[in-house]
Amino acid sequence: MYARSWIACCLLWLSASACGGGAAEQVAAPEMDPPPGRFDSDLEVTLGCATPGAAIHYTTDGSLPGRDAPVFSPEQPIRIQGVGTEIEIQALAVAEGMADSPIVSGRYAVDPFRLVRAFPPVATPQAAYAYTFQATGGEPPYGDWRVQRGELPAGMSLDADSGELAGTAGDAGFSYFVLCASDAAGTEACELYGLRCGEPGPGPLALRAEGYQRVYEARHYTHGLAFNCRTPDDPEGNLRYSTCGDCAFQSGQCTQAMALRYAVTRSDEALELIRDHIDGWRLFQLVTGMPGLIGRCYAHKDWPMEDGYWDDVDTQPDMHRGQGEYADYFWKGDTSRDQVSGAVNGLAMAYDLVDDELARSQVRDFLVALADHVWDHGLKIVDPDGETTHYGDMDGETWEGLPVPNGMNAVCCLAWFKAAHHVSGEQRFDDYYRELAFEHDYIGAMRDHQWVYMGYGTKWYNVYLVYQNWFHLMRLEQDPPLRETYKAIFRDTLWLNIADETTPNRKAVVEANPVKTPWYLFSTGEQDAEALYEALWQVVVFSEPPLRDRQVTNSTKPEIEKNPAQTDEALYPLPSNLRTPDMVIWHRNPYSLDGGSDSGEERTGCDYLLPYWLGRYYGYIGPDW
Repeated sequence: MYARSWIACCLLWLSASACGGGAAEQVAAPEMDPPPGRFDSDLEVTLGCATPGAAIHYTTDGSLPGRDAPVFSPEQPIRIQGVGTEIEIQALAVAEGMADSPIVSGRYAVDPFRLVRAFPPVATPQAAYAYTFQATGGEPPYGDWRVQRGELPAGMSLDADSGELAGTAGDAGFSYFVLCASDAAGTEACELYGLRCGEPGPGPLALRAEGYQRVYEARHYTHGLAFNCRTPDDPEGNLRYSTCGDCAFQSGQCTQAMALRYAVTRSDEALELIRDHIDGWRLFQLVTGMPGLIGRCYAHKDWPMEDGYWDDVDTQPDMHRGQGEYADYFWKGDTSRDQVSGAVNGLAMAYDLVDDELARSQVRDFLVALADHVWDHGLKIVDPDGETTHYGDMDGETWEGLPVPNGMNAVCCLAWFKAAHHVSGEQRFDDYYRELAFEHDYIGAMRDHQWVYMGYGTKWYNVYLVYQNWFHLMRLEQDPPLRETYKAIFRDTLWLNIADETTPNRKAVVEANPVKTPWYLFSTGEQDAEALYEALWQVVVFSEPPLRDRQVTNSTKPEIEKNPAQTDEALYPLPSNLRTPDMVIWHRNPYSLDGGSDSGEERTGCDYLLPYWLGRYYGYIGPDW
């Protein structure tokens, strides 16, 4: 009897086990929010589980998650960013005393509707031509192709349904235009394109770049620095280098241009030239004899400087003589934030584009020493006499000695320390960078006190100054929340017009500036084909080399619409070939009608080379244009 009862109990237990009554409860399957799919913009995915206290392990590399995989934290959602990015998230939920959940997976893609940027082949004059523009992402099929800005080449038409450009090419020339199309959901996308009609080989923009490069190397470049010259045609080679007071700022633009040129061409000659630029900046710090300090310019005693420039060098307060092995060099002090920003602008870009370890180590040493100089002197640029230079107080919490937040200083310091951390990897720079950003609220200073656009009182060189630093701060910052914060500040304070626009409130989006525009768009990831169109326009109409000073009088030209509220300005940005030449014309008022003189002083040509190579590097200027 007892045996039969025991057998019955065993059978009941086995039956219950088979039905799951005695098995450990299973953790609920993880859930993904938003659900997997294709998205038009960057997104953050959070993982959740209905089982209280469950931990969620996940992978994004295609491997199956186990208990040794990373644990999801709601404070750190999975960020999926970058057009074309596609990843699979796999997740497993576990809890003490319970069976693991089933593994769930989901595929995410950032795949917005967009037109594919491309360079249509060069057309042969008077010959048949056909090329089909492409779109991707969004919801196919695509259609409603149309010209938004500019004009198609003569003799050609665009098929609205297929995006095919076809016809018989006309005479030699270059056309550029913005095309738009729509996907099945009605989403619109636009892109900048260009088409040259002519013989194979380099086009007018490329030939102009070659011409300015020859002028630059022949008469303006000397071991790291770029000078203007007052007598470019002197038969004895007495060029009379000028612009020493802002040479470091100007040279930084040229250094960035040469780094971009090497990144695009990968030629041995371009590599040697950018190496020499970098070595020249290294020498600059050695010549001053003060760790990390550069001046406004330096020069060897045998260089062809303008007459009398180094006379009484030992008695002029801002002129200095090198010491020891650098006794044959002279340099100008009283360094400003403009000069340091120029150096950072060129060298921070060179570090990322030049694949030469010696050159990169020199950039690393330079930027670390520069950051240490500013840090060690309490956020000040200090001359050898121990005094802060006239424009060398870099504290983001003071404005000309007053306890007022200073957004211009804030972005400079954050960019400089971010660059130092980027090239060195030293944690101390990142710690100090974050201390300034958060504890000292440099972020707030940039957002609320970045007083550079001041209506008709705008100091345009200050606008350009902050743009240089914003470009590097934005492109180097990879922390997603902080990057979004920066992006909003950059956009609202420097790019977009103020709401309820009036003429004094115009900002960079309408300036047709071929340097500031790519700096903003390609550091933030924003899309604006029409702004790129305006930037390209300035490159297309740029004067042929050499670029020499001339008197500019646009106020008498009836075809230029004048600003009724500011009679010495145009209502719209002037084309580059009608602007007053300057050491950097892109940091001057784009609306100013008249100025300059017929002095014949020759400029470096980097005003063309920098926007041209930015366009080549970022892929909106074609190699055959």
